Formats: sequence, C-alpha cells, structure tokens
Amino acid sequence: MNVDHLVKMANEIGMFFAGASPPEQAPRDIATHLRRYWEPRMREAMLSHFKQGGAGLTDVARSGVALLAAEADKGGTAAAGAAAAGGPRRPAQGPSA
Repeated sequence: MNVDHLVKMANEIGMFFAGASPPEQAPRDIATHLRRYWEPRMREAMLSHFKQGGAGLTDVARSGVALLAAEADKGGTAAAGAAAAGGPRRPAQGPSA
C-alpha cells in the first residue's frame, strides 16, 4: 500500500471538509469519511503511518486520523475482549430458501 498516496488522499479529504464543515466539525467528518469509504487495509496503513508520526499530513487531516486512531484503540480493545470471552456473534447469513 502506497502510504504517500494515502497521505495525499487524506489531505484532499481534509481540505474538502475544512471548507465544507465548521472548524470543530471537520476532523469528525474526516474520521467518518475514512471509516465509511476506505477499505480496512487503507485505514490500517494510515493508522500505522500516523502512529509513526504521520509525516506529510496536514493539521486538519492529522486531527481526523487522530480521532480514527482513538476509535480504533477503544474499539480494538473491546472487540478483542468480546471475542476472547465468547462475546456476541452475528449469525451466519446463507442463501434464502
């Protein structure tokens, strides 16, 4: 996965939301966009890059990725704990009869 390309895309998304959203809302909108529209491998590569310093990210993009990282840290721990404890699972979805 080309991290430079992901950084460029995150910065472009950040520029869009910086102009379309109030300043305090833009990072949340960026995080939401990345969560909804980026595939998991893209998000993981960006989060890894962010945890290594996030070189090249603009301030607003960095703020959005920081929110995504905080969500991943919270959700990742909870999801791992639920799975280890035999937590709730979604039923398998097979073809309709």
